[in-house]
Amino acid sequence: MKVSHLNFIFVVFLCLSLQLKAQPKDIEIAKLFKGTKGCFVISKFDNSEHYYFNKDQAQERFSPCSTFKIPNSLIALQTGVASGIDYVIEWDSIRNPHEAWMNEKEPFKYWCQNHTMKSAFKYSVVWYYQEIARKIGEIRMQQAIISLDYGNKDISSALDRFWLCGSLEISAIEQTQFLRKLYNEKLVDFSKENIQKVKAIMLYEEGDDYKLFGKTGGGNCSADKVIGWYVGFVETQKGPYVFAMNMLADDFKQFDNNRRIETVKEILKILGYI
Repeated sequence: MKVSHLNFIFVVFLCLSLQLKAQPKDIEIAKLFKGTKGCFVISKFDNSEHYYFNKDQAQERFSPCSTFKIPNSLIALQTGVASGIDYVIEWDSIRNPHEAWMNEKEPFKYWCQNHTMKSAFKYSVVWYYQEIARKIGEIRMQQAIISLDYGNKDISSALDRFWLCGSLEISAIEQTQFLRKLYNEKLVDFSKENIQKVKAIMLYEEGDDYKLFGKTGGGNCSADKVIGWYVGFVETQKGPYVFAMNMLADDFKQFDNNRRIETVKEILKILGYI
């Protein structure tokens, strides 16, 4: 009995020690989400290494918002709707009117002009990708979403809005599962050439010892909260990793100054990846 009791105490002590060892990084990461409720997931490209911050939220599905521009680009290329990342769609000022508030606000001040896929991805031009979705059509879009196993695969709300606080939802963990297949060029029904084109337009930043690829997203999808996303992958000296972050905030002002991207970069530094 004494031996068993000592073993029990040892196990409890070991568990507490492991929790205390992991706690400082979690505390540092929690500070980055101040004023919001956030989660973060990162895993190695071969699915061998994982880190979760707020795993409960990471398992919860939300609208992908503009992070859907990643699969939307891929589907457009694979179906031939877009001939390449330089495929131009002319701005329609009637369908997508210019509004005065756009002049002073990033990235909206770049929206009211002709765009290529590459520039529309960079400036997160909603109208461009809505037109892409219309050209793809409901049948081909649904088939592609099923093939990609993307979130709940529900595009029923509207062909040109289902990813914008509509019927399509995906969790942070599911985002990383999709991104791992994208990075490894293992998406069934999609050519390596088209996957490589999408990966190329995702490149955001090159540091001395890393390359960061990703896409932001955000939407006013509930009565009292807005969601902000940053998802992608990072190539480091330790290898490539896929990641997804989302945060729930009171308003979009909390996402100013590239907060979503900077939060992910700070987390990557805390975890020792960059």
